[in-house]
Amino acid sequence: MTSSSAVEDERLTDSDLSDDDERKEEVKPEEIRPATPHPTYSDEELNQLVEYIQRMTTLYSLNQRDWHEQSLDIIRRWLLEVNEPLLTIFYDGNRLTSYLGFPSEPVDDISYFLRNEPNEIFTVDGFHDEIHFGTVHSDVDGCLMYLLERFYAPIFRNYSDWNESVRARFCSSLDKLLVFLYAMNSKIGGITILYLPFVLHQIGGEHIVCDRPLFKNLESIAVYWTTQIRTLLGDRTLVVPNDLATVRDEFEFWEYRLEVLQGLNSQLVQFDVQGVFKVLRQWHSVHMPQIEQLIEAAKLEESLAMSNIKYLDLLVAPCAKIDEAATPAAVTQLLPHILHLMHFIWLHSEHYKSSEGITILFRNLSNQIIKYCTEQIKLDEILAGRPRFGIKMCNLSMECCLAYKEHVSQQQQKVGWQLDQGIIFNHVNAFMERLSDLMDICESMIVFGRLDETENIERAQFSGTNGEQLEKIALSVEQQFVQALNQLRGCGTKDLMLNVHRGEWYEQVASYRRSVRHMEETQQRLISNVFRRVCNVEEALEALNVMLYYSYHASLRQCYLRKVSYVWQLFSEDMDATTRQLLQERGNQHESWLPQHVSRALAYRISMERLTWIYDRLVRSNNAWLPSVPQATGVMAKFELLRSDFEREMNNAYENWQQSYVKSGANLCQKLDRHLLVRGKQPKTLLQCNIDPTVLDINTQAEHFERLSFAIPVPIRKIYERNEILRYVYNSVLQLCLDYNRIMNALTDRERRLLRPLISSCDRQLAPGIYKLTFGAIVDPSDGYSQWLEDSMEQVEYLRQIVEIYKRANRQIVRNCEKICDTIMIRLNFSGAVDIAVFEQQLSIWLNRGNTALRMHYNNIVELMFAVAREFEDVKDELPSEWYQYVNVFDDMLASAFLSCIRSSLESLQAALHCEEDMPPRPILVMESDVKDSQIVFTPDMQIIGKVLRGIIDRVNCLVDQFPRLGHKLKLPKERRRSGFGRVFREDAECSELVRSIEAEIARQQEQIADYVAHWLQHHALWEMTDEEFTQRLVASAKTAGVFEGGIEHYSSLADDISFVDAIAHVHFVLVNQNPIKSTLLDWIEKWQALNIKFLLDHATSLIQSVYRYMERNERKVMQVPRTLRESAIAQQLFERLIKALPLKQARFTPMLELFVLLHKYRVTMSEQTRQQIIELEANWLHYLQTLGEADEMLDNEQDDYKLVLAQQTDKFRLIIKEFHEDFFSKLPKK
Repeated sequence: MTSSSAVEDERLTDSDLSDDDERKEEVKPEEIRPATPHPTYSDEELNQLVEYIQRMTTLYSLNQRDWHEQSLDIIRRWLLEVNEPLLTIFYDGNRLTSYLGFPSEPVDDISYFLRNEPNEIFTVDGFHDEIHFGTVHSDVDGCLMYLLERFYAPIFRNYSDWNESVRARFCSSLDKLLVFLYAMNSKIGGITILYLPFVLHQIGGEHIVCDRPLFKNLESIAVYWTTQIRTLLGDRTLVVPNDLATVRDEFEFWEYRLEVLQGLNSQLVQFDVQGVFKVLRQWHSVHMPQIEQLIEAAKLEESLAMSNIKYLDLLVAPCAKIDEAATPAAVTQLLPHILHLMHFIWLHSEHYKSSEGITILFRNLSNQIIKYCTEQIKLDEILAGRPRFGIKMCNLSMECCLAYKEHVSQQQQKVGWQLDQGIIFNHVNAFMERLSDLMDICESMIVFGRLDETENIERAQFSGTNGEQLEKIALSVEQQFVQALNQLRGCGTKDLMLNVHRGEWYEQVASYRRSVRHMEETQQRLISNVFRRVCNVEEALEALNVMLYYSYHASLRQCYLRKVSYVWQLFSEDMDATTRQLLQERGNQHESWLPQHVSRALAYRISMERLTWIYDRLVRSNNAWLPSVPQATGVMAKFELLRSDFEREMNNAYENWQQSYVKSGANLCQKLDRHLLVRGKQPKTLLQCNIDPTVLDINTQAEHFERLSFAIPVPIRKIYERNEILRYVYNSVLQLCLDYNRIMNALTDRERRLLRPLISSCDRQLAPGIYKLTFGAIVDPSDGYSQWLEDSMEQVEYLRQIVEIYKRANRQIVRNCEKICDTIMIRLNFSGAVDIAVFEQQLSIWLNRGNTALRMHYNNIVELMFAVAREFEDVKDELPSEWYQYVNVFDDMLASAFLSCIRSSLESLQAALHCEEDMPPRPILVMESDVKDSQIVFTPDMQIIGKVLRGIIDRVNCLVDQFPRLGHKLKLPKERRRSGFGRVFREDAECSELVRSIEAEIARQQEQIADYVAHWLQHHALWEMTDEEFTQRLVASAKTAGVFEGGIEHYSSLADDISFVDAIAHVHFVLVNQNPIKSTLLDWIEKWQALNIKFLLDHATSLIQSVYRYMERNERKVMQVPRTLRESAIAQQLFERLIKALPLKQARFTPMLELFVLLHKYRVTMSEQTRQQIIELEANWLHYLQTLGEADEMLDNEQDDYKLVLAQQTDKFRLIIKEFHEDFFSKLPKK
């Protein structure tokens, strides 16, 4: 029995103890859908039904051999699947097809079969009565009218339930409806059909018997015929709204009209129509004369149509060649022949001889030319990015239209036609206006959209700081145009732009022109802004080249030409500015890096070459792509004059230089008699080249003038011929001085004292250059100068290498000391607290890693010191004090580095152990707490932890103490050596303070561990109590349910308190795992809880068993029948004693039952016998009470019987006594 279960049991209620704790969920009944019936046909019945459908199918050109098994399977499926309402049979191409439902593609005719109601099952006998079927062809309206006329109309006419007047009115209305439907249906088909009632076919013959109602119906039908005929005769002109009617359309119109008229006349001569006319004549209808006039007019119109077709046929073939022409230019060559044929038609045709008729022909010809040009233009391709092609086709189409107008005007003047040119050329003029709009769009596509199929126009790229902003403006204009162009592309293109019937184009083109006008203004401002920031001709030319395609647009070309003129003007101003600048520099000082005369000559030459390069670029651009402007000629002439002036100025500069040195030619050679080297004045340790600067100046000017193609004077030539040797000697001596001075400048005074022997050796090698060798004496460098220079360079290089080794070694030693300072020997980078073994392992890893790093850096320092020592091996004896001082300086630096490394490591350890009071603890180690042998123990204990932490300090001390001092390594005298690194560590104040801080943290940890132990000692009774003590305490208690429940609740509460204690506890720098001690204490609690419950169970069981023993024993005793008086008295006493004990015994039931309730509350398992005894306790007690009642009655009865028996026995005893007396007295001896 665990404490947790006991706690949970306390929350149980009476409802939890009941057996009826499950509830059944109601299941909703599912919706019951009616099942689809399935027909049960035999094979013979199914085949019979399929055969019925085959026979009832009526299709155009149906052949029984077209039936195939797949179609029959679909029919069987429709008969068996009663949920399919419709079956259709039709020809899909040339294949007979059956389909469930209507076909998804158009067909010519179908036969349909339809169920009367859903899920209907047909029978073989009643199939024809149950099925709905029929046939519908492509003329659905005609099918319905045919059905209405042939099927329903006779039924209505013969319906006997109506009287004559009602039937007559209905039949009249029905005829009016049918005649209207026939007229509309024929009009949709493009023909004229006269409706004739079917009743005439039924009563037809040579003599029609007609009553008045029938006459009225026929007359109303004939009146509608006149309307149809009059409408047909009035339709003499081809009217095509929103389209261009051509000559071919005119010819087809008259062909169609002839066909319709022929059909009408053929109907009028039919016997049934004549029969109607005969009836109307018999009844003297007033409409008959009008009908006869219309019949004659129809015949005349038929002959007119035949005449027009004959003449129009002459124009069909020539006009068809227009559509076959390769280009619009070829159409112009076909026009004279076509106009000649039209003249012929005008002369001979009755219809086209009128001005209106011939005007219609010319209008149709104009429309055909417009159609052809529209198809040739290919507007979609043009707007997609072929503006050049669009401009070309628009020009050809414009020329074709102009040529057509010219031919028509000439023919009109020649023949004398009275033509309405407004009607003829209205569409042509509108089309030419649309072509002009299209040409503007094509030009804008090139200029604004960079759309040109003949060349790739790059995106505009401008230089300068504002180039990106200008490019954004150009790109914005391009995007605006592309947006406007996309609107044009999406507005219907051909259907709108070149369609002269569509007036919406004017709104579109007006909106487009407003957008283009805004773009033109933006581009003009862009050109102005670009040239506002142009600084020179090159930038201006680049800007013009970038914006060249702007000149293709008429409105932008003038602005572009102004900027071209501005470029030539800018070049002219550049020439003037260059001239002014050179004139101003004559009196000023020349450039410091060039002599005066050479500087002036080079200035003119450079300026001339720059202007020539600009001039050549302008001329090439002008010849290639730059438009010509009037200013260009004057600027070119001005440049030629400026070129001659610059040549003259360069010659003057040469002559002035020649005159300045020729006079002092004899003294020039004396400038070379100077030594090569000289000591500097401040500081004296540095060297300088001792050459005369004027010698270099003379040679430099001579070299420049020679490059400018000028001759060198003879006095100067003597020095100039030695220019290479002097330049070589000067450069080599200068390099030698620079190398030597660089070494001297890199050394401090103390370093110079350390390197004094090496510097003196180098100075001895350089002495000939200071005191012996001169520049004039060196004629050939190979005579001796080269050897001296080589030896001197080697000596300086040797000194440089030693200094470099010395400097590099110092830097490396300092760097290694810095690395030692940065070396981490202890890093507690755990993500949390760890076990002592892991801590020691990681600590060993870091210490070994730190030892390896320190060993490596120490060895590097030793090797570097040995390298420096080897370089000073030869001169070490000359400067012992400086060498000892040098070694000790780095030895002290190494000691400081070791101390810094140790301090950082100890600080890391101390920071890990220390915790501020206002900060949460940061544990690094893990220990477990538990109770063993009645003591709270820790694993590991604080002695082990303290030993490990103190061992870190010892290991760090031993680690640095293993390295010998540099003085010992380099074998310095003992009195010059420093003490060991371990002693330095022990004597360092900061390190000692860190060690004391670590010891203090360990002591603080021990104090907090003691506080932790004191906290858990409050539960010491759990592990210190024995089983005997616990049992004695229970026996000494009242042993009531409250006592036992109090004990259970006490241990349960204590178990909860211990369970809720955190699994881990932060004790300074140690994280204590409390699970073991919690588990141990919970085990003790469970033990005492189990003992308590066991004692409770035993005590309760013994109580109830004693009750049952009491009842059983007393029932047995009390029910024994007394045989004697004494037994009766004893039984009576027993009964009275039991009756007196009843209240006491019954009062003990409640405490006893409370014990069992407590056991049930905590779900303690009891024996089945005990459970049965608890259940039957009340019944047994009542039985016991009943037994006592029976015993009482028995005792009462036994007392009465006993009295009767006693009386009988008394009488018997009296009789026996009497007999005894009689016998005694009789046998008594007498006297």
